[in-house]
Amino acid sequence: MAPLNNEQIEQKKNERKAQIMRAAIKVFADNGIKLTKISMIAKEAKVSHGLVYHYFNSKDEILSESLEWAIEEKKADQVFHDLKESQNSPLEQIKQFTQFAFTESDTEITSSVFRIMQNLSSSNGLPDHLKDLVEKAGQFYIESLYPLFYEGQKTGEIIQGDTEELLGVYLTILSSIMADDPSFWKEHMEWKVEILLRMISAR
Repeated sequence: MAPLNNEQIEQKKNERKAQIMRAAIKVFADNGIKLTKISMIAKEAKVSHGLVYHYFNSKDEILSESLEWAIEEKKADQVFHDLKESQNSPLEQIKQFTQFAFTESDTEITSSVFRIMQNLSSSNGLPDHLKDLVEKAGQFYIESLYPLFYEGQKTGEIIQGDTEELLGVYLTILSSIMADDPSFWKEHMEWKVEILLRMISAR
């Protein structure tokens, strides 16, 4: 068997690191930040305790890197770009984004990430880099969705009231669903999303 070249070695390393981060996301979500131990992550990833330390220096580093890896902001950014280009109505764009949230992501990873983010949001004394990560993730969706809610209110598609507060209600409900079991929404999804959006629709 021919030895691996540098590119293949790098690919193997990236795959192994992703394997550890995927396991870490699940373990952090299932056990909470404080109760999670590196040995638990190693067991879930089916690797040695020492191999985890080969890629990460601490539990805190595993948490921050795993979250950054799991939050697919670039993919969501492309979705919002495509929605804007579609020139659909604001409410229709919000509907399409909601469907994207339930269908285009890795359900298990997405659910775990939302559970971790909720845990972090309610935690006191977070390190600055984790606080920034949580705030950045939330701010990205607020900045992307706010113009749709605002324009929808102007056109009469979306109920009147404080736009930021209305968006906050929508995102709170969406994140709660994602933290629970988004797979439920994949069956008869369009009908279920229609029901969900009645809370903001003026029609």
